Parts: sequence; C-alpha cells; structure tokens
Amino acid sequence: MMDRLFVPAALAGVLATMPPVSAVAQDRAHWLDAACEAMRSQFPGPHGLEAMRLARAFRAARAEVADELASAA
Repeated sequence: MMDRLFVPAALAGVLATMPPVSAVAQDRAHWLDAACEAMRSQFPGPHGLEAMRLARAFRAARAEVADELASAA
C-alpha cells in the first residue's frame, strides 16, 4: 500500500518544480536536496509537522537516488 502525505497549499510550490522520474539522477538529487532544505525552513511555521513529514520523504528518496548514482558509477 502506498503512503500518502498531506501537502498544504503553502508547500505545494516546491512540488510543482519536481523533475519527472525520467530525469537524470543528478537532476533529481539536486531537486531533492533543494526541496528538503525548503521544507526544513518551514519547520517553525504553521505547517511545520507536514514539512517534517515531507522532509523525511525527500530524504528517503534522496537515499534511493544516491544508491542509484553509486551503482551507476
């Protein structure tokens, strides 16, 4: 079963810039790093809990991309 995350409208702009799955792994890794930092900046705000959950998901995805890059090298 797939996990679902609530994304408040205030944080949806980050997801709008997400590259497609077919993008180069380096592009996805760069986007995931930037998205995770954007979520961390939202921790003290009104959507902090959702931002923490999204940051955790981005870090997990970043680890998968890192594994993909390591296996390609």
